[in-house]
Amino acid sequence: MNIRNILILVDLSEATPSLLRYGLQLAASVSAEVWVQHIYYFPPDLAGEVRIPVAALEQYKHQAEQKLEALREEIALPIKQLPHFSVIRGDLIEQANHTIEKCNIDLVIVGNRGGGLTTNILGSHTLKMIYHARCPVLSVPESVSFRPFNRIALATDWQVVSSKNVSQIKNLVKQWEAYLDVIHVSTDTKSQEGGLREPLGLARTPYTLHYLWEQDIDTGLQKHIAQYQNDLLVLIPHQHSFFNRLFQTSITRQTVYHSQIPLLTLRE
Repeated sequence: MNIRNILILVDLSEATPSLLRYGLQLAASVSAEVWVQHIYYFPPDLAGEVRIPVAALEQYKHQAEQKLEALREEIALPIKQLPHFSVIRGDLIEQANHTIEKCNIDLVIVGNRGGGLTTNILGSHTLKMIYHARCPVLSVPESVSFRPFNRIALATDWQVVSSKNVSQIKNLVKQWEAYLDVIHVSTDTKSQEGGLREPLGLARTPYTLHYLWEQDIDTGLQKHIAQYQNDLLVLIPHQHSFFNRLFQTSITRQTVYHSQIPLLTLRE
């Protein structure tokens, strides 16, 4: 994937300045244009109407715009890096996808409240974006500082990765001049007898294939990232059960994947 246009979705919480700095530093590193949006939604009642006075809605939007302006001044953005700021009322997915299509967005950046992969850590909004955004999504742990993606970890079942995703991964590695760790975590040690099957389509891409034998997928990934100091974890949630297995394991056992690195999810 070539990152030219970036959409940063902010909730105006205490974590927003950190997320915004991260997104702008990433954008500067690849000379990308940036859009920053705060999308808010007031659910209707059973009759399909929003029982909130118009004046209150306008006041909320005004206050949100003031907060974004304050962030602009706080971060002291250079003229060349001034992003497009906007406050929009509506459904998160619908509005974000509208911007993605209208502005040819290549990457959406969202916050990750706890640095984890489980639903109670990522939050419902981040999960909605991961599953329904019409472009790759980068979720960034709170207070993580930007650093170049020198070593990328791809966790995958691999045999079902599409040619589109292979191309995205190769372009990502090329753009960052990175090294790629292709990781498969298996709970079945008997599958080791079949040996390691080299992934297809990675010619001229520097990579190593890792098979990890762990009862817990998240534990295996955590060990690998701690050992190899990866800067980015990549998953493909729509293509195989690996992503669901990871979530189900974490949710069932109430474990938290504490890797303080960004998570990039690719679309099928």
